[in-house]
Amino acid sequence: MNSKRKIYLAHSTDMDYVNELYKPLEDSDISLRYDIILPHKASNTISNTREDYSKVDIVIAECSKPSTGVGIELGWFYDDGKPIYCFIKSGLKLSNAALSIAKEVIEYKDGEDFVNKVKAIIEKN
Repeated sequence: MNSKRKIYLAHSTDMDYVNELYKPLEDSDISLRYDIILPHKASNTISNTREDYSKVDIVIAECSKPSTGVGIELGWFYDDGKPIYCFIKSGLKLSNAALSIAKEVIEYKDGEDFVNKVKAIIEKN
């Protein structure tokens, strides 16, 4: 049985999520200590159903690019009472809808800064 906490990474597909998000997370020690669910990676086990979402402990939402799909996912997580942390690239503005459900909004500069701030959020939960 896997006892690692499950961290879900929500993001738009209208970005280079492999290089900007997945690779920095996979190259960090976060991937060793936690079960990071990268929804657009073929090897992930989550199938994007409400039942699967209920097994998630923390939601990291990269919200720099608005996305209807991410909005739907975040609504489900919010309804399930999951803590949602919205990350946005420095200088951009988060939508009012995302602001209303975010436990916290975190600005970041690049992949390294993103990973460091994700670590800080995970460790305080």
